[in-house]
Amino acid sequence: MIANDQQLQLAQAAVENLQRVLLAARKVHSPHEYRLLAAPILLELQQREQDILAYLSQTETEAVRG
Repeated sequence: MIANDQQLQLAQAAVENLQRVLLAARKVHSPHEYRLLAAPILLELQQREQDILAYLSQTETEAVRG
């Protein structure tokens, strides 16, 4: 769970890094290897994006209260 804007920025950077990893992996792995490698990364990416959306869905007052 993201509690403040600094954690939001870290989560956004993590999403970007995961996306870069996946883009690079697509270029060097076979389709089968890529699917195996990508599955857990995609789950992590999805969770981080959900956390970002949950944080951004809160009003500032809700975010401060935690």
